[in-house]
Amino acid sequence: MKTKLIMLISMIISLSSFAQGHKTVSDSSSSEFRINTVFGCNHGHPRIPLGYFFELNGGYTRFSDKNVFLPGISMGIILDHHWSIGMAGSFIGNPHGLHFHNVYYDSAFNEGKGANLMGAYGGLLLEYTLLPQSRVHVSFPLLIGMGYMYWYNSDYEGSSGTFPFNHTSHNISSDNFFVIEPGVKLEFNLAKILRLGLAVSYRYTPDLDLQSVSPYLINQFTARLSLRLGKF
Repeated sequence: MKTKLIMLISMIISLSSFAQGHKTVSDSSSSEFRINTVFGCNHGHPRIPLGYFFELNGGYTRFSDKNVFLPGISMGIILDHHWSIGMAGSFIGNPHGLHFHNVYYDSAFNEGKGANLMGAYGGLLLEYTLLPQSRVHVSFPLLIGMGYMYWYNSDYEGSSGTFPFNHTSHNISSDNFFVIEPGVKLEFNLAKILRLGLAVSYRYTPDLDLQSVSPYLINQFTARLSLRLGKF
């Protein structure tokens, strides 16, 4: 009887040990084959936080001896609070463009005539933000894209009373060009969803081919003030 009891206890211990060992292997195997996705959840929080932004900005630069106002807009997504990817664009915001004298020759009047420079540029925006949760921090935006500039002429050659007549307008020449604009920006966290930015950037285009002006006309520094809304 004692021998049978000892054998029964030994069998129970053996089965318990086998079951525990099998459970450990299963758990280990299950953990090993678990798929972790980039945007998967960990206790309800994404592994890479995803945000977004929308920005309005205004810039000041110079083309030759002309003061230029450059209003702009940008928008995109923010990865892990640091990396921003989106689109940005700016355009010449002077009310009547930039007037240059003697841009083309008018054979009908046997004289050189002026025209207004107008246009815009934009493209892919990449930006890295250092210490984004600090009240004051620095970011490094980079714009890579294309632009379009053109000469626009609008003449009133006479008048009848208070109304002009013989109104002629036309585009004299235009050009598409590649542009790259790196910069550095100082940002202030005004509120959880609002940032104020002060930026300086340098705009470079290697292939501007526009009548009567230097190919380096828009290769200039730009100072820019921005307001950015978003989930940071």
